[in-house]
Amino acid sequence: MLDIYSLSPATGHLQKQESGIISDDAVWLDLISPTLEEEQMVERACGIAVPTREEMREIEVSSRLYSEDGADFMTASVIFGLDDGTPGFAPVTFILAGKRLVTLRYTRPKSFVIFAAKQCRELSNGGRPTHLDDPASLRAPNGADKTHTADMILIGLLETIVDRVADMLETLSNNLDGIGDDIFAASAARKPTGTPAFKELLRRLGAAGDLASRVREALATFDRLLPFLQFVLDGRKPGKEARPRVKVMARDVQSLNDFVNFLSNKTTFLLDTTVGMISIEQNAIIKIFSVASVAFMPPTLVASVYGMNFEHMPELGWTLGYPYALGLMVVSAVLPMLFFRYKNWL
Repeated sequence: MLDIYSLSPATGHLQKQESGIISDDAVWLDLISPTLEEEQMVERACGIAVPTREEMREIEVSSRLYSEDGADFMTASVIFGLDDGTPGFAPVTFILAGKRLVTLRYTRPKSFVIFAAKQCRELSNGGRPTHLDDPASLRAPNGADKTHTADMILIGLLETIVDRVADMLETLSNNLDGIGDDIFAASAARKPTGTPAFKELLRRLGAAGDLASRVREALATFDRLLPFLQFVLDGRKPGKEARPRVKVMARDVQSLNDFVNFLSNKTTFLLDTTVGMISIEQNAIIKIFSVASVAFMPPTLVASVYGMNFEHMPELGWTLGYPYALGLMVVSAVLPMLFFRYKNWL
């Protein structure tokens, strides 16, 4: 699938072309799981070689950030599936080829939908641009509109992606708070927490830890991408607001990295707490069995004595011998229990 966006001369906003033909005024070409024909169309229009899916998965920096044929290639891991409750990350390649931005992806991150909808929305206030979307407020001295150039579209798209990562980390933080409440609520309960409850807690902690590690990996790709983008912008000479926005985004990524480290440490703490609670519950169960076995040792000894088959045993001919033996076993069982209770072992 190939989505083509061009700049509307009437509104100054991006508009999606329905023809499927790359026109001269196209500024953003969005390749979504493209066919071979669509890749060849973009390659002919931009004079570049679109990377394959295998090349996008390369982990070397030289394979993710490079310049070739007059174009700049940048690949980063982008979140998808956040709204479905099954978040994941997949590589997305951003290509600055002259006046055009080419994005290549094999997933459908919501950040792309949000950004495209924001840029293509209808103008309000009687058809006049409002707030930061006013092209006149960002017009270059020579009269050229710098609001929706390929450079600015890329920066805005990356900002939207970073915002989505921040939203996901907020959700993850809330989930960890809920897990912590469940753990400590279970520790305050009088009855031992069941094994299924512990399994569910461990499953939730494992999912949170895995997500945090993958977010850290994705942010690492942005840590490498943004300095390269800054270097690219130095050569392309974009609008004056481009470099400050990239610097702010780099600081945001760094702060998100710090927050991910905090969440990772919190996940480890909660995991250790859960394992400790499991050990306490297991020790309590073993303690009950140990005390029970010790408590029943004296009655067992009494029963063993009177179960012997010697011919001369005084109690064999005694009328009260049987109740005497039963009473002796009860007393020998109760006394150790009272002693354990006195020692606070029970």
